[in-house]
Amino acid sequence: MNRLVVLAIALSIPLLLLLNSWQAYRYEALTRETVRLERHQHDVIEEQKRAIATLSVLRSPSRVRDIARNQLDLKRVDIGRIYTIHLESGR
Repeated sequence: MNRLVVLAIALSIPLLLLLNSWQAYRYEALTRETVRLERHQHDVIEEQKRAIATLSVLRSPSRVRDIARNQLDLKRVDIGRIYTIHLESGR
C-alpha cells in the first residue's frame, strides 16, 4: 500500500505541472485579449469624441447662417412678412 501511495504521488507531479502550465497559458491568452479590447475601447472612445466635436462645429449657428447666405442664397425675412397660423384641434 505504501508503494502505491508513493507511485500515485510520483505520477501526479508531472500531471500537476502540466495543469499549471496550461493554466498559465490560458491566463496569458486572456491577458492579451483584455489588452486588445482595452485598446479597441480607447480607439472607439476617441473616435466618438472626434465625431461629437465635428457635430458641434457643423451645428454652430454661424456655420448654418453662412451656408444659408452663401451656398443657398437665402435672405432674412422681415418680421412683418411672417404669418403665424393657429389651427384648432378637430375633436
